[in-house]
Amino acid sequence: MFSERGAGPEERKVRGVIFDLDGTLTPVRSVWQYIHEELGTWETQGSLSLRAFLAGEITYDEFARRDVETWCGIPRRRVEEIVAGIPYHSGVPETIKALKEKGLKIALLSSGLDILAARVAADLGFDIFLANGLGFTNERLDGRVHIRVSWDGKPKHLDNICGLIGTTPMETAAVGDSHGDVPLFTRVGLGIAVNAEPDVSACAHLSIECRDLRALLPVLAPYLP
Repeated sequence: MFSERGAGPEERKVRGVIFDLDGTLTPVRSVWQYIHEELGTWETQGSLSLRAFLAGEITYDEFARRDVETWCGIPRRRVEEIVAGIPYHSGVPETIKALKEKGLKIALLSSGLDILAARVAADLGFDIFLANGLGFTNERLDGRVHIRVSWDGKPKHLDNICGLIGTTPMETAAVGDSHGDVPLFTRVGLGIAVNAEPDVSACAHLSIECRDLRALLPVLAPYLP
């Protein structure tokens, strides 16, 4: 099921797509929480930091720093094993392959972690990806985190990504599922909410409810050159 708001396909043509990662391409809505749960630190640490961030008591940078400090000393191999267990939503590989075959440029922009984003980008053939980084010393987490994409900071990367993939913001679609994607929806030619909450969907040009991401293809098709 999908709904559409605003100008139709004749007013906008899409040559590139920027995808969110957590919750959009994977069923895991937060890689941060997923790692906490696998390490047994969610209830004692992670959920408390998230609650403080959502309440406005700490910044996103502080939220991320607290998370990573909790994991200090964990081997890189263990973290890689954890994120390797995160699956894709049904139809994700086929959807990305189909879009690339149509000549679209595909980018991945996530406020999650690049230890997952790099794997997904390599698996699926994304043209570019950007996410936050974990710090390692001697192959163990050292408590540092490199914040590149804050929770609401995706728009500041839009012009650079478009330049790298050879599109303009108005020739670009953004696909996401969360409140962190809303600021990007308002800056691109076509914002598409996938399996999102009503207030997120209300901010997108298109909204889709689906169990298989291939449902995106016929919806996006009229907007392609």
